[in-house]
Amino acid sequence: MPSLHFGYSLMIGLTIMTIPLPPKHRRTLYGRLGRGTGIRVPSWRRMVYLVLGFFYPFIILVAIVATANHFILDAIAGAVVCVLGWYSNGVLLNLLPVEDYFLWLVRIHTPEPSAISIVDKLSDEWVSEDSESRQAVLSP
Repeated sequence: MPSLHFGYSLMIGLTIMTIPLPPKHRRTLYGRLGRGTGIRVPSWRRMVYLVLGFFYPFIILVAIVATANHFILDAIAGAVVCVLGWYSNGVLLNLLPVEDYFLWLVRIHTPEPSAISIVDKLSDEWVSEDSESRQAVLSP
């Protein structure tokens, strides 16, 4: 049984590790190790993200093995399932034009995302004497 506890935490950890930093925080430190050998160390902010991204799945792995929820092989299988899901997501995204074409053929339209249900709920609880701001929220 694959451990999706670990697989999910691995996906979150990898996402944390790859968070793009603003250009002003991307400073890389360079160091020399003798003659001609250099080392490149990421900025301290990047190091924080790398450490957090590594330790979150690691802590989850320790927790699921220590509490006997899963074995280590289950965690490996969970990671494989999540990697397969990651790559099949790209395949499914490539099939979106086919879905749109099929729906066009059968004359069915995908619903447009809207916040009208949220606005309806807000309009019942709206507390304001300013009718212009109420109209601004309720207008389509």
